[in-house]
Amino acid sequence: MEKAKWTFMVYMAGDNSLDGAALKDIAEMARVGSTGVVNVLVQLDRVKDQRTRRFRITKGGGYAKDCIETFAETDTGDPQVLYNFVTWAVEQYPADRYCLILWNHGSGWWEDAKGRASAPAGKKARKPLFRHAIQNECRSICYDDTSEGDALDNSELKDVLSRACTILGKKIDILGMDACLMNMVEVAYQLRDSVSCIVGSEIEEPFDGWPYNDILSYLTANPDAATPVIAREFAKRYIRSYKGQGETVTQSSIDAGRIEDVMEKIDALAATFLSSLKDCSDAVDYAWMRSPRFYDDNYIDIACFARTLKKKGNADIRAKADDLLSSLKAGKGKAILYEGNLGKDVEGTCGLSIYFPSGKINPAYNTLDFAKDCRWADFLREYLS
Repeated sequence: MEKAKWTFMVYMAGDNSLDGAALKDIAEMARVGSTGVVNVLVQLDRVKDQRTRRFRITKGGGYAKDCIETFAETDTGDPQVLYNFVTWAVEQYPADRYCLILWNHGSGWWEDAKGRASAPAGKKARKPLFRHAIQNECRSICYDDTSEGDALDNSELKDVLSRACTILGKKIDILGMDACLMNMVEVAYQLRDSVSCIVGSEIEEPFDGWPYNDILSYLTANPDAATPVIAREFAKRYIRSYKGQGETVTQSSIDAGRIEDVMEKIDALAATFLSSLKDCSDAVDYAWMRSPRFYDDNYIDIACFARTLKKKGNADIRAKADDLLSSLKAGKGKAILYEGNLGKDVEGTCGLSIYFPSGKINPAYNTLDFAKDCRWADFLREYLS
């Protein structure tokens, strides 16, 4: 097949409560469909009939018309299943650039620590701050209810996207997270070597998720636009799609290659905390209490935290907070390319959250690249003890 300019791959984990939403989103995609320069591909695992299907979406087509192949039940939490989909897409529909959308429930970096030496016996059910409840939330992304609740954890996601880069011969141009809570410093840092840009939300998504018809309309009309420009436009159109609906939403586009700069500023702030933890604890308490918090008070918006911290911190803390805020300012050539939000609860958010629990640390956190490379994890252990 002649090489396209973009192959847009949507990995739909619908073997759960989102089965119906998958069909709605495929219908949205079919309002635009594939063109000579953009391939729109879907792999959908359904809970309804325990079948997995692959599609090349056409204009006016959709679920009933565009299925290319059907095969048995798959486990969307198995990295090999995702790898096989990407391999098929690249081999059958080659392109200059690739966008991969992970479509499902999401829980940020969070994963159940079971099976690890330091794992707790279990986690209690969580009540989310925003109204869109997550099912089976002790996972990371792409949950599969009929495969014993399996999901892609952080190590698996890093590994499979790294292997996908080998197929592509380069980084994935855009990774879209049509899932809740995925735009975190920890997640971006985990995937920095495999992905150029990440688009997603730092809070829980409304049920409707991404506006695929609007996003694909832009991509098919502007296939030659620079990758960061397209990533910004995806996030902008997401925000625009919820205006006037009364929803609380965030969406941001991240330059994953620049996330190390953010990590270094967080590391410097954490080092300052550690050097005088007793003296700065009141300022940290004050900032945590007044920052937007998500996922049952486990995640906070990092910019709101740093901004509020300046009100009570000493000169050294204020200087480190300013450095961090500078790295979080959205714009061209920045780690955060674009950030948008709607709703009073998320005013002032920057589009990136960070782990800062109110109590016990999930031991699985220690396995993340971010926790190994940044003293933020050390700070959390000292502060929460």
